[in-house]
Amino acid sequence: MQTHNFSNVSSPLTVQVISKYQELSRQSAKLSNIREAVKAWNRATPGDAQNYISQLVAKEWMATGGRGLLLAGSVHGTKVNFFRMINTPGPKYDKYLEMLTPVIVAVMTRDNERVAREFGLVTGKTHGQRIADSIKESSDVHQAAALGAPVPVLCKEISESIVAKIHLVGIESFSMIMAQVTMMLGAA
Repeated sequence: MQTHNFSNVSSPLTVQVISKYQELSRQSAKLSNIREAVKAWNRATPGDAQNYISQLVAKEWMATGGRGLLLAGSVHGTKVNFFRMINTPGPKYDKYLEMLTPVIVAVMTRDNERVAREFGLVTGKTHGQRIADSIKESSDVHQAAALGAPVPVLCKEISESIVAKIHLVGIESFSMIMAQVTMMLGAA
């Protein structure tokens, strides 16, 4: 007969999990997230992505009244200066990137919403989700009317449908929509 020694090693491993942002302050982690998002945006954009992205950001920066940061000038100079901010962490470039963050988020959201959502820069519903909400609310109105719902229930469903449609085009369009509805009701 053979003897086997068996040692029960069932203690958990004591390997410490280290986050890539563990040593960073909250602001530095936010800037690292912006840097990673811009790099992903760069990879997702076909063609001469760096020129394209830096020009979009520079135009938006100038349109919002931004000054300095050496983003005005030649296409090459703008690209070099912008991507120096992205690729070189440090107090000077962190300060510049902090100033540019709202512009980067706005431009990235318009140009590549998927990347902006992936890095948590954009929250809320996507355009497709807003369309689906609008369709659902419209069908709720039709269903309530077909089933002979009381007027208060029907009014509630209609108002929810209107709100869903306003969210579809943006709340800033509300006054224009109401002006057109008022004109249509006046003509009827």
